[in-house]
Amino acid sequence: MRFRPLIGALAAASALGTVAAVSSSGAAGAHERWAHATLRSADGTRIGTVTFADERHSDETEITVQLRRSSTLAGFHGLHIHANDVSGNGDGCIADATQPSATWFVSADGHWKHDPAELHGQHAGDLPSVYVNADGSATIEFDVDKLTPREVVGRAVVLHAGPDNFGNVPVGAGADQYTPGATALAKTQATGNAGDRFACGVIGSH
Repeated sequence: MRFRPLIGALAAASALGTVAAVSSSGAAGAHERWAHATLRSADGTRIGTVTFADERHSDETEITVQLRRSSTLAGFHGLHIHANDVSGNGDGCIADATQPSATWFVSADGHWKHDPAELHGQHAGDLPSVYVNADGSATIEFDVDKLTPREVVGRAVVLHAGPDNFGNVPVGAGADQYTPGATALAKTQATGNAGDRFACGVIGSH
């Protein structure tokens, strides 16, 4: 996995129109195959996009995340691909903003894995966290070699309310995340203890 700097990376993306520019000149024009998700919060507000594009001269996939000004709290937020494969939980990104945040987007199901034995930090769907600016905007681009645009179509991208600890359980004060033990370990191995699901988008092909 490697990061490639953008002009204004991790800086304000004032409008989602910049996403179209990246897609038309980069993902759609310079790549053979790409996929796209629109992130929406629980009340249906569109807050950003995530694109997945084949790198023409390598086996890597370029992933671009752009958020416009939203109500997301500033700081790092976990970003994961969820399997969206259990019909009994609903299909896609379903949430009711009037209900507790713990109920939002459970329809996206658990993290997407190539192997059911994968723990958090090694899930196929584990992605770098997104740093959100004080105005709710963010731009980040990175390459991964563990997935292709084709195989993530139909999955869901979820932006979490908190940071991802990437499988680490640090020692310190706290009730569950920072004290080693069964609760902290279970949360870490499942989601990186990234908290509730703040925004969600089903990945479609282009």
